[in-house]
Amino acid sequence: MDLGLVISHQFAAQSAIGERLAQAAAVWSLREPQLPGWLPPPGRAMFHWGLGPTLADFRPAFARQGLDKYLAESPPELFSFDLGPAARRHSGILPLSPPLGPSAIRRHTEAGLKLIRRHYSGPLAAENYNFYPTGLYRHVTEPGFIRDYLTEFDLGLCLDLAHAVVTAHNLGLTLNAYVEALPLERTAEVHISRPWLPVPRDKAAPQGIPGRALWPAPQPCRSKAPLGPLWAVDAHEAPEEREWAWLATLVKSRCLPGSVPVFVEYYRDLGKLEKAQARLAILVKGDAE
Repeated sequence: MDLGLVISHQFAAQSAIGERLAQAAAVWSLREPQLPGWLPPPGRAMFHWGLGPTLADFRPAFARQGLDKYLAESPPELFSFDLGPAARRHSGILPLSPPLGPSAIRRHTEAGLKLIRRHYSGPLAAENYNFYPTGLYRHVTEPGFIRDYLTEFDLGLCLDLAHAVVTAHNLGLTLNAYVEALPLERTAEVHISRPWLPVPRDKAAPQGIPGRALWPAPQPCRSKAPLGPLWAVDAHEAPEEREWAWLATLVKSRCLPGSVPVFVEYYRDLGKLEKAQARLAILVKGDAE
């Protein structure tokens, strides 16, 4: 693993903590084309865009945010985006247009990739989504579809562990079963954060990867789940012991291709982020030894 750092709005103003975190990270994940003025040019940088090529706003937003110029002039190591959703328009987790089938998802993805390729020739990856029972996430959260999609378009997997946890719970699957079904051999980067989890549907002991460590079972969440008592929700909270155990199990499984960067997706308190980055650094060091 490589020690990654998301350069989010928390780094807009210069701070001692921000300086330490930026200097310690091996690779940055940018979310905006323009860096805060106090940060030096990154040694290594990836870019993750929180839109998917199926969206009607994908092309206008690409130009509006200056990604055409950024990708042409300052190409990152990797450009990633969302895999989906299964509708052209949405508001939060609700679709505002008719659902898209697999063929339509592929057709819009092809058009989106052509736009990106006009400005960028480097590697691309798509991030796995959360599943919520609203119709917006049909197909795009199914492991078989994800595998075929990434293969067809020659994309890496931007593996968001919290999204996998939420999807597995909301589909009534064990985390182990869902993660094992994903094309982990295509993983280009990993995201980690803490989701909101209600009481697990399946309280039985999780089935382990044969000959490997067990995936720890998700714990109930202390917070009230926004969708009610049955549904897990992506919350981008700071990782705790359970999330670090998930990451450690993933690394020990040796399913990842070589050394991939890991990014903590927590955006509230720099002090808390620094503690999470320190914990991640320990795992990265252990993986390298």
